[in-house]
Amino acid sequence: MSSVPAKSGDVLSPASAAKRKSIVRAAARVFMGAGYGAASMDLIAAEAGVSKQTVYSHFGAKDALFEEIVSGKCEELLDAEGLRVTDDGDPDVVLFEMAKVFLYVVLNDESVTLYRTILAECGRFPELAEVFYRAGPKTATMRLAKYLERVHGRGRLAVPDPEAAASMFFAMLRGNMYLQRILGLRGMPDDQEIHEKARGVAETFLRAYKA
Repeated sequence: MSSVPAKSGDVLSPASAAKRKSIVRAAARVFMGAGYGAASMDLIAAEAGVSKQTVYSHFGAKDALFEEIVSGKCEELLDAEGLRVTDDGDPDVVLFEMAKVFLYVVLNDESVTLYRTILAECGRFPELAEVFYRAGPKTATMRLAKYLERVHGRGRLAVPDPEAAASMFFAMLRGNMYLQRILGLRGMPDDQEIHEKARGVAETFLRAYKA
C-alpha cells in the first residue's frame, strides 16, 4: 500500500478518529470471534462497514491492529480516570485505585476472551505474545515502577527495586481469582469481592515496602 498508516499518537480529524475507533472495536470482535489466524483485513473491514483500503490506511498490518487493541486495554487500565498516578499521589490511595481498576479491567468478559485468544494462537503466531506483553503487562509494570521510584525517592515508601516490586504487585492481584476466570470456573466477581481483593493486596504491599 502506498499510503503511510496512521499512528495512535497522530492528530486526526474527529471523523477520522471516530472511524479509527470503529475499526478497532470491529477488529476486537473479529479477533475474539474467529481467532487471530482466521481473522482477515477483509473480515475486519466488513465488520466495521469500511473498505479494506481504509483499514490499511489506519493500520498497516493485522499485527499492528491487534497491538492497538491490546494497547487500548492497557490505556483503559492506566488512564486518568482509572488510575490517578501523580507525583504527590498518596500511596494508600494510588495503590488501592490501581488494584481495583486492574481487577475490573482484566476480569471482565472482553479481556478474558482476548487473553484466551492470545493463549490459543501464540504458538502459531509468536508475534502475538510479544505484542501482548509489550503493550499490556510490560507497560503497566513500568508505569507503576516509575511511580514507586518517585515515592521511594521522597521517602514515602522503601522500594529499592521498583520494577520488581511492581511485578510482584500485579502478580498478587492476578492470583487464583484471575486463574479461575481464565479457566471458566467462575463468573465476574461482584464489586464487594473486587474491592476486598484490591484492598488486601494494596495493604499487604504497603506493609512490605513501608519506609
